[in-house]
Amino acid sequence: MNNTSSERWRNEERRHYEGRGARYEKTGHHGSYASTRFQHLEEKRLEPQPIGDKCNPLCPFFTCNKNALMITSKPIRGKMIRVAQCRLIGGDCINGECQYASCRLNSLLPDGRCAKALERKIKQSSDEEMFKQMKQFEDYDVSDFIR
Repeated sequence: MNNTSSERWRNEERRHYEGRGARYEKTGHHGSYASTRFQHLEEKRLEPQPIGDKCNPLCPFFTCNKNALMITSKPIRGKMIRVAQCRLIGGDCINGECQYASCRLNSLLPDGRCAKALERKIKQSSDEEMFKQMKQFEDYDVSDFIR
């Protein structure tokens, strides 16, 4: 019987906890260890969050090459709003216009726009244009093409 070290460890641990009361159950404070620590993050799929065409520093893919980006909460009209602050200038982040701004998806264009946002716009407009072209072809008569 050729057990790997992890299998042997599991078997030893199982034997150790076998026959003991509920006090020795292998569970965490909020449940068992069976679920992964970051399961809630795996279920939530991250997507770019641009504001219009412009890159947003609150986007999960926005990074600062100087590690100066700091997300804070600021009360505005009684509501707590997340705000991106820069430690270098001591004020609000200037988004994609900063020389140290970058994107993990490499979607940040030199003028501060998000390429993923532009892709979405192009897809929507191309679908609309294609539908208009299909309408135009349907409006033609076959007699127009025959001479």
